[in-house]
Amino acid sequence: MASPFPDGAAAIARRFGVTVKTLRVYEEAGLIRPLRNGHGWRTYGQAECERLHLVLLLRRFGLTIARIAEMFAAGQPDLAAILDLQAEALTEQQAHITEALSLIGRARRHLSEHGSIDRETLAAFARAEPARLRWTPALQALAARCFTPDQQRLLAGVAPSIETEWEAIHQELASIIDRPPDTPRARLLGAKAAELISRLTGGDPAMRTALTQFWQDGFSAPEIARSLPMDEKGWQFLGQAMAAHARAEKAR
Repeated sequence: MASPFPDGAAAIARRFGVTVKTLRVYEEAGLIRPLRNGHGWRTYGQAECERLHLVLLLRRFGLTIARIAEMFAAGQPDLAAILDLQAEALTEQQAHITEALSLIGRARRHLSEHGSIDRETLAAFARAEPARLRWTPALQALAARCFTPDQQRLLAGVAPSIETEWEAIHQELASIIDRPPDTPRARLLGAKAAELISRLTGGDPAMRTALTQFWQDGFSAPEIARSLPMDEKGWQFLGQAMAAHARAEKAR
C-alpha cells in the first residue's frame, strides 16, 4: 500500500514543526531512518513518520538524544504508551486552562458587581501568570558583565525559541518546590531544564559558567532579583532536581 506520507525532508519538517537541520541531527544520531527515492533524495513513509513522532514526544518529555537512542537500541518504544503519556500531559494542560478561565469569570463578576477585583482573585492571577524574564536596564547591564558579545548573540538567537518551555518549567516548579527534589516528578522537571540549558548554552562549558554567574549575581541584587522568573530557592531546587536526574540516568 502506498505511504500516506511520501514526502521529502522539507515537507516533513513543515508538517511536524521542526527544521530540516533537526531532522538531519536525528538521522545522524540514528533516531530516524528516512528512505531514499530513485534520485537519492530522502523520503518519509508511514513508519518513518511514526518514529519521528516518538522522537519529538520523548524530547518534549525531557529525554536527551543519547537517551532516546538507547531506548531505540533496546527496542521500538510502544506508540500506544507514548500516546497515553501525551494524553495525560494534555489533560493536565486542559485543567490549567479551565482553572484560568474560571479565574477570569470570577474576576469579571466581581468587577461588574463591585468595580474592582477581590484580593484573593488578584493573588490567584499572580500565581497563574507565566513566569518570564523581564529585561530591565539593570538586568541588561548584568548580562553585559557576565556574557561576552558572542555569548549574548547566541542567547538572543536561542532564548526566544524556548521561552514557552521555560514558562512551563517555572509553573511546574512552583507546584512541587516544597517537595523533595529527588522524586520522579522533580527528576523529570530536572531533565527538561537540563535539556533547555544545553540548547541555550550549545554545550559550551564557558557559556554554562557565565549563565550560572548571571543567576548568582542576579539573586544577590534585590532590584535585579525582582526581574527574574524564579527566586534563589527555586533555582537551587531546580539544580538539585537536575542532579537527581543525572544520577538516575547514570544508574540505569
